[in-house]
Amino acid sequence: MCRPQREDTIMVQCEKCGSKWEASSAYSKSLSVCPFCGAMLLEEEKARGYGKMDEFLGYMVKVYGEELYRNPERLKNLIGDLYGGEERVKKLFRRALVEEKLSVKVYEIAQKPKNERQPFYNRLASQFAEGNYWPVEFGLKVVGSLVSGLTGEVLEGAQPESKNRIVQVGNVRFEMVYVEGGTFQMGATEEQGEDADGDENPVHRVTLSEYLIGKHEVTQALWEEVMGSNPSYDEQGGDYPVERASWNDCQEFIEKLNARTGMQFRLPTEAEWEYSARGGNRSKGYKYAGSDDLDEVGWYGDNSDEHTHPVGRKKPNELGLYDMSGNVWEWCQDWYGDYMEESQTNPTGPQSVGTRVLRGGSGWDIASGCRVSYRYYDDPGYWYVKYGLRLVLSL
Repeated sequence: MCRPQREDTIMVQCEKCGSKWEASSAYSKSLSVCPFCGAMLLEEEKARGYGKMDEFLGYMVKVYGEELYRNPERLKNLIGDLYGGEERVKKLFRRALVEEKLSVKVYEIAQKPKNERQPFYNRLASQFAEGNYWPVEFGLKVVGSLVSGLTGEVLEGAQPESKNRIVQVGNVRFEMVYVEGGTFQMGATEEQGEDADGDENPVHRVTLSEYLIGKHEVTQALWEEVMGSNPSYDEQGGDYPVERASWNDCQEFIEKLNARTGMQFRLPTEAEWEYSARGGNRSKGYKYAGSDDLDEVGWYGDNSDEHTHPVGRKKPNELGLYDMSGNVWEWCQDWYGDYMEESQTNPTGPQSVGTRVLRGGSGWDIASGCRVSYRYYDDPGYWYVKYGLRLVLSL
C-alpha cells in the first residue's frame, strides 16, 4: 500500500501563553486556536481584515454554547479578550452584536424555518450596505447557521456544547465532551466482520449513565503541566499525545490533576470507551471511530510514518471526539477479562486478574487493531511508546 505524502508543516507559537506546536502550512490561510490556552491566532496580515470574525463567532458558539448569543455583554467581553484582529473590527462587531442587539435577533431568527430567516439576512445586507459593515451580515449568517445546527459539516458530530466543560490547568486548556447515557451492543457487532477476534465475543447489551470524556487524548502539554516532566519518546510539541505512560503512571497523573483542579477525573471504563468510540447515541455503526475509512479518522501503520501526530488533526466521530482510532493506545480503568453474555449496567470489568485494558490502536498498528471493538491489554506497570490515555468525568 502506498503511503500518502506528508503535508508540509510549520512551527507555530502562541504569543499569549508561549506554547509551540506543529501545524499545516495551510495554517497561513485559516484562523487557528491555541490548543493550550484557547487564544485565537491569526496571521498578521489576515488580522487586518474582517474575513476571520465569522469564524471567531462560530468558534464562540461551539465552545460556549448558543446561549451566549442571548447574553450580548458576555459576548462583548469575549470579543475583547480573545479576538486577535484589528481594534476597529472589534468595535464594529461590538456595536452590531451588543449595542444594536443583533446577536439576540440572530438567536431568535435562527430558530425559525429557513424561508423566514433569509429575509432577515437580506435586510441586514441592505441596512449595512457601507463597506465597513458588510462583514456583519456574513458573520451573523454563519452564527445563525451554527445556532440552528444547519451547517452540517461545521458542527457535524458535536454534542450540545452547553453540557461540555472547558478545563483550565495553568496555561493548558482542554475540553470534556458530554456523553448522554444509553444502551448499546458491546463487542463484535456485524460491521466488524471477519476482523473480529474471539475475545470480542459474546456481543452483550450494556447500559451506561451519562459522563464526560476528553475531546482529545491527554497532550504532552497537560501532562507536563501536572507532572513537571514529559515521558514521551516523540517530543515534537505540546499538542502531541503523551505516550510511554503506564497504567500506574496514569493513576499518578490523575491523582495530581484531581488535587490541583478539585475535580474527580479518572480513566474510562472499557464499556465507556467503546460506547464513546462508537458515537454513543449518535452512532452510525462504523467499524472505526467515526468512519469506515480509517484514513479519515485515525493515524495508524499505513499513514503515520510510525510516529504520533498532534491531536485533533483527523475527523472527529459522531460525538465530536478525536483520535479514538489510532495515534496512541488509551488505557482503560478495567482489568482485562472475558465478556459475559448477560446484560450489564455501568460495568467495571472483572476483579483483579493481572493485566489492564487498552483500546483504540496506535500509529504503529494495522487497521484491524484500531476498530471500535478491538481489545488489547498489558501489565499496569508497563509503559511503551504506543501507550497514552484519555480522561473521563462522572456526572
